[in-house]
Amino acid sequence: MGSMGPYKDELARWLQSFGANVRQLRLGQDPPLSQERLASAVGLHRNEIGKIEQGAIEPRLTTLVILAEGLNVSLDELVTGLSAPVERRPTSIDPSQLVPPK
Repeated sequence: MGSMGPYKDELARWLQSFGANVRQLRLGQDPPLSQERLASAVGLHRNEIGKIEQGAIEPRLTTLVILAEGLNVSLDELVTGLSAPVERRPTSIDPSQLVPPK
């Protein structure tokens, strides 16, 4: 891996885009959900919802599942339009190089 600076910058942009997805999905509900109503419905603190939407924190996997269920969407819909940061993107693997499980 190269310098962490570019990765951190890309991760920050990714988190902001993810937060925008969450906000769009929240506001796209009928009726639109406030952060408070979503937080209450899923058992998270409103500040956590706000920090996720601002891209200020990287949510845990369990939080992603909770958000998806609360918004009645799939995990795929939460990350629509996002791809892994370049420095963390997996390389292509030749299936013939894989070791079969024992």
